[in-house]
Amino acid sequence: MTLQSRRGRRYMRKDDKIVTLNVSGRKFSTWESTLKKYPNTLLGSEALKLFFDQEKKEYFLDRDPHMFRYILNYYKVGKLHLSLEDCFDAFQEELQYFGISLDEINDCCYDEECVNAFNQPYACPCNDAISPRTAGINTRIRRFIRTVFETTETRLSRFVQSFITTLIYLSVISTIVETIECKRGKTCAEVYQKEFFIGEAICMSIFTLEYILRFYAAEKRFKFVVEKMNILDLLAILPFYIHLSVQFIAEKEPALLENTNALVVLRILRMFRILKLSRHSKKMRKMGHALKRAFVDLGFLFFAFLLANILFASILYFIERGKSSKQFTSIPDSMWYTIVTMMTVGYGDCIPKTIPGKFVGSICCLMGIIMLALPIPILQEGNEREEQMKNTKNSPSRKCPTKANCHVDQPATTSSTTLL
Repeated sequence: MTLQSRRGRRYMRKDDKIVTLNVSGRKFSTWESTLKKYPNTLLGSEALKLFFDQEKKEYFLDRDPHMFRYILNYYKVGKLHLSLEDCFDAFQEELQYFGISLDEINDCCYDEECVNAFNQPYACPCNDAISPRTAGINTRIRRFIRTVFETTETRLSRFVQSFITTLIYLSVISTIVETIECKRGKTCAEVYQKEFFIGEAICMSIFTLEYILRFYAAEKRFKFVVEKMNILDLLAILPFYIHLSVQFIAEKEPALLENTNALVVLRILRMFRILKLSRHSKKMRKMGHALKRAFVDLGFLFFAFLLANILFASILYFIERGKSSKQFTSIPDSMWYTIVTMMTVGYGDCIPKTIPGKFVGSICCLMGIIMLALPIPILQEGNEREEQMKNTKNSPSRKCPTKANCHVDQPATTSSTTLL
């Protein structure tokens, strides 16, 4: 049951009163003046009297109490927000029932990630016909875990995600500091081996617990395992346990440690944990979506860059071959110069000696500048899609029904069943 704070009572009008709304057994309380802010909706109009229970002195609404929280919050703060946990079609039906236009949805809920989540197939809680009160303990625990790790709606979920993000930063910084020389030619990892191991073990234990809990709470566990971000999470965890296993086995078979290539691969895989930040960074996810959308165009530019690189390298090889320069001994050697030149790096370790070669090198540099500038408008076009998503609420598919279908415009004599 939600009540206004005591501070709010000092500013209430004398003729104001508390209204109790019973939504499928769950009671909500608010001020009558709060509902009257929007007289063109069901809760703010005279049509609400059709749902009044004289015996219990409350209004009974046979609707979804979970979604009603967002609707009642709209009356309180004047902003309508969505929840990624709920099916958009089901939420749209609730708004239609209460006579609230989809245009009232706040712009922050129309960003690319939110709209994509609504457009994807989703197992709606309404389809399961299981309310939080009637659901089993296992279902409630899994819902709670998903709320903590997959959303930022609660204070606990924000704290947990901030804590995990901090651990990721500390883990990456620790991996970097390990390679610094501390004293007498020894790295910090060799001098403070025990301290670094304890710190990494704590971080890996928490990351492992997070992965196990999210796997347990997943609705479709096979889909969870093959998801890209979860694969990266697994790659960030496994090297630690593989390295422990190798060290344990090496105590009995020291020859195993002689395979340094395998250990180098494990150390490289440890840096995959920095990619876990993309799960908790909205900007990085948007950049990833932009690159994914522009994959075809960027692939074509890469192919064009490769063709230009081969072309200029071949020309330079035949021009500089047999001259005073001994740097362009083959087309692959010439490709190193063309790549460095087209990327406008210019190391200077390989330069043409002849005038025709310098002319071709200048053309190669200009071509590189032009080709490097092309991906920018492509990515910019992808970022502009976010602004288009904000205008999605103006599309016909997300418009409020006509007034002829709104509940608030029904005659006062209409029974409550016709309002459903």
